[in-house]
Amino acid sequence: MLSRAHNKLGTAGLVVAVVALIAALTGAAFAAGGLTKAQEKQVKKIAKKYAGKRGKPGPAGPAGPAGPQGLAGAAGDKGDKGETGAKGPEGPEGPEGSPWTAGGVLPEGQTETGAWGLNSAGAAIEFPFDDISFNIPLENKPKYVFIKASEEPAAAAAKGCPGSAENPEADPGKLCVYADVEEKVVTFPEEETAGGLPKTYRTGAVFLAVIQNEGVAVGTWAVTAE
Repeated sequence: MLSRAHNKLGTAGLVVAVVALIAALTGAAFAAGGLTKAQEKQVKKIAKKYAGKRGKPGPAGPAGPAGPQGLAGAAGDKGDKGETGAKGPEGPEGPEGSPWTAGGVLPEGQTETGAWGLNSAGAAIEFPFDDISFNIPLENKPKYVFIKASEEPAAAAAKGCPGSAENPEADPGKLCVYADVEEKVVTFPEEETAGGLPKTYRTGAVFLAVIQNEGVAVGTWAVTAE
């Protein structure tokens, strides 16, 4: 019977009908405020008995708009400095440096070479001079030797200058100044004189010549450390 009534009235309608029936059977009157405690208890019991099963959850609703960005948090405390790591192993010893560096001297037996030139300025007789600078200074100043353009190779070699203007060479301790061109040259000092020119130093030399008007002299030089 209740099944047929449920089919016709539905769960909600059936509950209301049952409540009315209970009220009629008990002879209680409905007050403006509702049911008695006993009636409420019976109604809840009946409603629970005939209540349908919970339905499946509905689909998720659309996502709401993003909220405003929150305030930045306070900066954290600065961490403590870590301990210094252990010293690494010493690396292998590097190769020996070259002595041809600033502050060093020309190694024994090594040679430096260069070129020089003199000319008159137009006067009848001129005393032009030139200077030679060594790229690397010598341990001791060398001995100056001048080789004329016409000098024989054997004679030059006997003076400690076995080369030529094309290929300047010098024995250890010698500064060999080779003449390649000598035009209107009156005289050219061949060796260093005390207190005069030419003059040699550990870093170079200065020399002069007596040349007629429009005269010129050019050549090369070589110095070897002893």
